Amino acid sequence: MADKHHKPIAIIATPDDNQMKMIINICNHCHIDSVGAKDFQQLIKFVKVQTFTMLIISDKLAEAHLFDLILMIRNHSCEKYLPVIAICAHPPESAEEKLKPLLRAPIDILTYPVNSSILTCKIHLLLTLDNQKNALQEESQKSARARFAKKAFLSSIGNDIRTPINSIIGMSDLLIGDKLDSEQTKHILNIRRSAEMLLALFNTKIDYANIQTGSLEIESRVFKPIKTIQKIVTMLSSFLHSKRTELITKIDPSMPSVLLGDPAHFEQILFNMLFVCIQQTINDFITLHVQVNSKQDDQIKLYISVEDDSIDLTEIQLATLNDDSITDINNIHIGLFVTKHIVQALDGNIGFSVNNNNLSELWCTSCFTKTSLRDEKEIIAPDTNDKVLLSSESLDPDNLRVLLVEDSPINQLVERKLLNSLGITQIEVVENGEEAINILTKKDFDLVLMDIFMPVMNGLNASRLIRHQNTIRNPNIPIIALSAQKTENLQGDFFNYGINIFLPKPLQLEPLANAIKKCFPQIKTLSSNQSISDLDAESVKQSVELPIKPKEKVLFDKKTLLERLDGDEALYQELVEGFMADIPVQINKIEKSLDFDDLSIAEHLAHTLKGAFSNVGAQLLQKIAKDLENDIQHTNMKKIKKNIKQLKKSFNKVKNYI
Repeated sequence: MADKHHKPIAIIATPDDNQMKMIINICNHCHIDSVGAKDFQQLIKFVKVQTFTMLIISDKLAEAHLFDLILMIRNHSCEKYLPVIAICAHPPESAEEKLKPLLRAPIDILTYPVNSSILTCKIHLLLTLDNQKNALQEESQKSARARFAKKAFLSSIGNDIRTPINSIIGMSDLLIGDKLDSEQTKHILNIRRSAEMLLALFNTKIDYANIQTGSLEIESRVFKPIKTIQKIVTMLSSFLHSKRTELITKIDPSMPSVLLGDPAHFEQILFNMLFVCIQQTINDFITLHVQVNSKQDDQIKLYISVEDDSIDLTEIQLATLNDDSITDINNIHIGLFVTKHIVQALDGNIGFSVNNNNLSELWCTSCFTKTSLRDEKEIIAPDTNDKVLLSSESLDPDNLRVLLVEDSPINQLVERKLLNSLGITQIEVVENGEEAINILTKKDFDLVLMDIFMPVMNGLNASRLIRHQNTIRNPNIPIIALSAQKTENLQGDFFNYGINIFLPKPLQLEPLANAIKKCFPQIKTLSSNQSISDLDAESVKQSVELPIKPKEKVLFDKKTLLERLDGDEALYQELVEGFMADIPVQINKIEKSLDFDDLSIAEHLAHTLKGAFSNVGAQLLQKIAKDLENDIQHTNMKKIKKNIKQLKKSFNKVKNYI
């Protein structure tokens, strides 16, 4: 295939000088370059190293059967489907089985004497086909690039949105561990459940987009199905309360305590099915059934159903379940659409029917694998000779030296407090992989907690350098990776980069403690405060959520920031000082990037500033940074200059206020 940016080129294979000259003249007339080959060896040499638009070959080139000759040339050619115009005394005869591979690419036959007009028409026809093929391939490449860009965008936006939601869940867990009265505990539980519900709805949207691009991925991890069911039921308790509906859960007693499968998508199935049915019901209760449908060898099929006599799906919802051709649906029906595709990916089916008790039933089946492994939220590297988790002699938690690599101030706070609650106090924090590499060449640490998505250098590249850079003081240091990103997009990379354990965000006490214990089996008991899992959620009655009045954007919300920091004045002062020192540097970097017309760097810096302002409660600055980011995206230089000026002015006001 000729490159679309270059003229097409033909290779002419004939030992006859007059015939060669005549064909070259016709090619020139058709505006196509040409290369001549006078024998078979020369022809093979050319087609092995260069791609041609077409081959014009004479039967005078060799005594072999012409079709055999053409097939041999194609097998040696860079272009396996090289179009051919064959010139011969008589059309060769051939068996049908030989013609089939020959006709996989265009082939035309002319007989002597060669009519120049006919040959010209044949060359034009092949040029037209080549142009059409190039256009189709270009469109295919554009579509592939668009799909890749969309997948990359979804991955990025997924991490950006999950991070603050996970921070809410993490902060709620920290508050649960404090001494709260029953009313405060109810409020914190409601905040946590609302954040989990928001996260579940967001994951449904992301899965919908992934299905549209054909990039829905299924992972395989050990999980506890009953615990997952209880989590979803608890998450939906506020919604059930608002509908004045009770959920009755009936779980098969023969359900295995652990399964191997995709726990995140198992959650999605339960959440979406229950959410639709709770929306539809007008009754005082609905029933969730989870049964073992069948067992075969190590495979187990679950039957999940939501039962009620008043569930009545709409025509579009029913069509979504029954018609695979439906892909463009509105937000109301995304949940069922996503659930259907997840269920199919788990080798199951989904439907809506009336059962033997004359009750409406939204049901599905999904396949999982039985396993003897225990449930672990962390993903652990397989044992290899060069990648062994470190053990330690008897070690006190407060003697454990931890390097926390995290760029988000709020996440730094949550993760540092979680470590503190486990009795670990020797913690150093850096903001990206490059800083981690630098400090690991100068200081000794026992453990690295490594965020995956960070500016400058991400966690994967930093982990690889830790393992292979000879200036690192301890290249075998255990690395626990942290990310809000879904594990199926990353799991294949973790262990190749030298990561020992992966923990999903929001980071929680129990998985963190288990991971540290796995790295240091001889460590003394890790102490921890009460966590969300220690509470009996069913015993906590729901409270009615009060509407929150929207606030005007403030210059700097010190009160809210202190509340986020659990009233820690010293930590507040440390955070503010770092904020005040860093912002002028970032603004200067934006201006320099614009001076060099590097809009992508400027946009990234504006986005980073927006997040920083959000984390410290500087709402007005956050709004200006958001506008600046948008103006850089649209290359509106007039507004860019105006917003930078406004950013500096407002920052000085914040500085004076603080």
